[in-house]
Amino acid sequence: MTALTGPHRAALIEATVAEFAAAGYEGASLNRILRAAALSKSSFYHAAGSKAELFDAVVRALVDDVRAVWVVPDPAGFDAPDFWARVDSALAGFAALAGEPALAMLGRIFYLPAQDGTARTEVLGAVRSWVAAVLAAGRSAGAVHADLPIELQTAAVFGLLRGIDEWALSGDADAAEGARAPGILLRRMLGVG
Repeated sequence: MTALTGPHRAALIEATVAEFAAAGYEGASLNRILRAAALSKSSFYHAAGSKAELFDAVVRALVDDVRAVWVVPDPAGFDAPDFWARVDSALAGFAALAGEPALAMLGRIFYLPAQDGTARTEVLGAVRSWVAAVLAAGRSAGAVHADLPIELQTAAVFGLLRGIDEWALSGDADAAEGARAPGILLRRMLGVG
């Protein structure tokens, strides 16, 4: 696993995001990234050995930067009568990150068609597991329907959240609607009562 460190970290991340966002995964050029980051090839190969490794390293670095400013709520805390208020609070906390540079850069490259890198797969797997745990807590609290298999609910919620995320990142999203939409859609899809 490659970790981006050192004095050129920020420049390398910014240049990588700009290149992948502009050219796509397949069209991204390491030479353009190195020029934009003012980094020599020898310095680059100390940071990453390939385009795929660089992409993974940048995704990991940006996820770490987001985690440094936002703590993912513990799913066990959702097993309470105020489940939906806790969901709203978690969504609001995440929405408050809208101006966070690391999240904005991650959003520019996260959903690019690319070879399935380890970092992206790990992040998506962690989010899916978190969603499943929150749904289990909501079922336990009686706030989420339990008449469908939890695996199906997890897949549906994960797909919905990913769709909302992609929509919000597209630039077409109205900020107020983007902040309210997940809670409204989740309640309609899963809510009891």
